[in-house]
Amino acid sequence: AMIAANIAPNLNRPEFGFEKWPNYDNALFEMIQESCLKKMREFEGPIIARDADGYTLEKAKENVKNANLQDFIKLEKGDFFRDHQSAQAFLMFNPPYDERIEIDTDAFYKSIGDALKQRYTGSTAWMITGNLDALKSVGLRPSRKIKVYNGKLEARFVKYEMYRGTKKLHKLVDGDKK
Repeated sequence: AMIAANIAPNLNRPEFGFEKWPNYDNALFEMIQESCLKKMREFEGPIIARDADGYTLEKAKENVKNANLQDFIKLEKGDFFRDHQSAQAFLMFNPPYDERIEIDTDAFYKSIGDALKQRYTGSTAWMITGNLDALKSVGLRPSRKIKVYNGKLEARFVKYEMYRGTKKLHKLVDGDKK
């Protein structure tokens, strides 16, 4: 939400350690803050964040409030594996890597791929994961892969474009429209 609205990091932070420095220039700092506020922009939204776990939603609600992003992010209880998403949705998720939460990653990642294929046609999905072997179990070919680090852990940020049918048919139909 902050990137989409071009909100500078820590813009709403109540205080900074450097404000206690002997040569701190409050007028300069206020000028910089004002400049950052002027660069903010509107964006198409809202961002809808879903989780099946109530505790996780409560923690997310605290984070959204602390970041002052209530106008941008709507939180709701939902289940990725049971819900359906309207076409043209943009999904982003961070499934367990089997680092802190122990799961059968191959089965879990396969179920992610199955849900994307069956319930999210017309959507674009981005997923970040540090479990590169489990990523193969999704069963979908990403249209984009970006190498990133989540802390010290090497990860991939992958993009899946969801469509009905096969990619060959999808390209033929799109090619006929041009």
